Amino acid sequence: MVVVSVPTGPAREAVRPGDLRTTWLIARRGAVESLHDHMTVWVSTILALVVPILIVLLVVRPRANPAGAEAGGTVGSLIAVYLLVTGLFPSSGSIGIAAGMFAGEKEQGSLLPLLATPASNRAIFAGKVLGAVLPALLYAGVAEASYLAEIWLLLGATTLQLLPLAVACAMLALVPVDAVLGAAVAGLVSSRVRTYQSAQMLSSLALFPIMAALFGLAIQMQRWGPWVLVIAVGTILALDVTLVLLGASTWRREEVMARR
Repeated sequence: MVVVSVPTGPAREAVRPGDLRTTWLIARRGAVESLHDHMTVWVSTILALVVPILIVLLVVRPRANPAGAEAGGTVGSLIAVYLLVTGLFPSSGSIGIAAGMFAGEKEQGSLLPLLATPASNRAIFAGKVLGAVLPALLYAGVAEASYLAEIWLLLGATTLQLLPLAVACAMLALVPVDAVLGAAVAGLVSSRVRTYQSAQMLSSLALFPIMAALFGLAIQMQRWGPWVLVIAVGTILALDVTLVLLGASTWRREEVMARR
């Protein structure tokens, strides 16, 4: 019989990787796997390329009228708000990815090896959320670039100059913090249920009123000053961090391992 000595105390902590490195490794693996999913890639690509041109042709172009200062200001605010809308469509994919990274992997049995490692709950949960957000933000970036390029090509550089810089930056900042919020809520739900289908359904129900409130907030943000915009984005970011830490601290990974 071979006896294997398991380090304890300080020795065990010495071989345990840091939370930041573990988080990044989990996130990178999750992001790469999601980018290999053909259905996710096709849907995200369509949302990133088709939605922006539809918004420009059906919403922005009919309202574009640089003849008056008032009309110009309205068009600029409209373009800024739809910066958020354009980014939210592809970035919403983080919800489905996060649901699959917990409940989906539990169904497949691929989550158990990760739970058996020394990685902390915080590193696992944060890594899963980040891994769901990174691919979604890649497509959101493509959508934002496509949206602005189409406005420039179809409506001219003068229309882009109507864009209020502070509001535009706030809308762009809302895209990643909203994506993290969606992934955090989906991860929180998904880590507590057994099936991927249940995780998707419950996550959508939980996020619908939240996203509706955030969209209403985005419309109101057009009237706010730069510092208020920073505070609003910072508040949502703080909520994201709180949800990730809450999900990690209340997750009972031992129960998941025991069921297997």
